[in-house]
Amino acid sequence: MTTLPLARERLIDFVLVDSSGDEVTGLGSAFTVEVSKNGGAFAAGLGTKAEISDGWYTYELTAGETDTAGPLAVKITGAGADQQNLRYQVSGAAWEPGTGTYILTTTESATVLRCAEDDPNMLMLLPAIDAYIKMATGRDWAADTTIREEAKNAARMLLVQWHENPAMVGSSSPLSFGLMATLTQLEAIAHYYFTFEGLSSAGYVSLPGVLEGETVVSLVGRVGVSGDQSANFESVISEDGYLQQTSASDLSDKWFTAYLVPPSEI
Repeated sequence: MTTLPLARERLIDFVLVDSSGDEVTGLGSAFTVEVSKNGGAFAAGLGTKAEISDGWYTYELTAGETDTAGPLAVKITGAGADQQNLRYQVSGAAWEPGTGTYILTTTESATVLRCAEDDPNMLMLLPAIDAYIKMATGRDWAADTTIREEAKNAARMLLVQWHENPAMVGSSSPLSFGLMATLTQLEAIAHYYFTFEGLSSAGYVSLPGVLEGETVVSLVGRVGVSGDQSANFESVISEDGYLQQTSASDLSDKWFTAYLVPPSEI
């Protein structure tokens, strides 16, 4: 008995013969397919039907017709043909991709792998890739409103490696060296990002490590507020270890992320 993966489309082929055992030709798609899932009642097949030649035909089982583990019975009838009975076994586990934003969009990922955007093997890798890069660099790059190209480059390389070589056997390759270099670069860039809570009025927010003269390239809301919030803070660090909140508004209980760079990198 042929085993089919759960909830996946699958093309099956078969021969239609008459009562004398001769192949029935010329039906095209004018034959009837009915499907029974795990002992349930037969239902009309919703997949695509086609004729190959010499009495051979195909039917594409839909993902909805293979979404139940257990025996799958397929009944095929057509004008002048004896009933053809096929039986399969559906097994496996269904997997649903998580919701949310990843470093790579599904379109970007599918372009890299040259596969369909709903490819389950690709989709299940996206959250794992983000988690790996976050742990390797100390920062959640997927949370940015505009995701850095360096993070996307790292995700692309990791996606190719894991998709083509899931067991990571003999994984030393040019991609591996490029990935390590990109992760190192991201780890260095991560030190330029600072997440902090606002103040109840104007004043200085403690940001250990920032230096006078550094430029606030971007400053966005994280919790309690979103979008560009740079108007509420100074644009250049005026005192070591602090970022001045210039707004007198109550920004306490609101969190922000600032991206600062030294003058030499502007």
